[in-house]
Amino acid sequence: MQLKSLLVFVVAVVSLVLGQPSGEHISLTDQHTTFKGRDNISPPSSRQGTLSFSQNANVTRVLINNPPINLLTTSLISDLYDFLLWTQPAANKTTPKVVIFSSLNPDFFISHMDLGNLIGGSPSGLTAITQLVACGRLLQNITSTAFIAEINGRTYGGGQELASQMDMRFAGPHALIAQYENANAFVAQAGGQLSLGPMIGKARAMEHLLASRTIDARTGTQFGLFNTHYHDNETLVREVDALAARIGLFPQTSLNDTKFSLAFMSPSAGQLDAQLERFAPVGGSAFSQGVVRTTLGSSDQMAANPFEMGIPNSVVEALYGGELEAMGEERKGALLRAVEQEWNVCGGGM
Repeated sequence: MQLKSLLVFVVAVVSLVLGQPSGEHISLTDQHTTFKGRDNISPPSSRQGTLSFSQNANVTRVLINNPPINLLTTSLISDLYDFLLWTQPAANKTTPKVVIFSSLNPDFFISHMDLGNLIGGSPSGLTAITQLVACGRLLQNITSTAFIAEINGRTYGGGQELASQMDMRFAGPHALIAQYENANAFVAQAGGQLSLGPMIGKARAMEHLLASRTIDARTGTQFGLFNTHYHDNETLVREVDALAARIGLFPQTSLNDTKFSLAFMSPSAGQLDAQLERFAPVGGSAFSQGVVRTTLGSSDQMAANPFEMGIPNSVVEALYGGELEAMGEERKGALLRAVEQEWNVCGGGM
């Protein structure tokens, strides 16, 4: 079955998986749940080995490790999905008040989706897309837990979509984020695109999405993509831990009601479904499929290399080199210098 046809089913599958009818605002928790049970339930083991967990009172820290670049492979997506399903509250079950996502990889927080999942419409690709979309919705709608992204590396494409749907984002000195789907003849389909408008305003969201450029920690904080940025990793971790511990002191019912009250700022299930349906004809077109294959080849199958370190400008160079030549040497040089600058910001090689 072609990708276009498969993607049409993703909307229905996500709604079925989350137990909510398509087109209605999702509420994955009973907003008047009484959190009585104190069973000490640990997170499920990471079946694919891409996540590890540490718990301290009411806070769970999730360490992402999917070498070499924390690519959003089927394995990583599956582990994230399993974990988020576990965080859903139930009677006589203790769930964390705060979850912190961080990365073992110093160069990447979460990278883009495995491009192989976007080619040809394979069943494994459909599963990955379905679960990625579901992860974004779970992050926004599990109101009994606050999700925090602790970012001190590159966060591209689907990785940024997940981060933008967490409740808070804090950046270290090496944080770089980009939605580069537009350059790659796609659109961000997992909910991140719809979340950006309310977060940073329409004009800045349009600039960020359409220009396919990276944003560093300082600029991201000015835009509103990050709550705060820190000048060293030690301070980042210390401050995020302190914030999480403070939030964890307070009643979970208050957290639940606060997050639920602010849910009006998140896209509705109907809006998310409609955007995903619009993605199907774009992502499934022969043109988009050809562009993705070109990018995949240029990236040496998404290996740990300068191409992946230089996204999105490396993608622009690979796909639009002819147009770059037409710009003239001065403008082309400025663009390529931006690639080098981004490389140097994160300290060079892997």
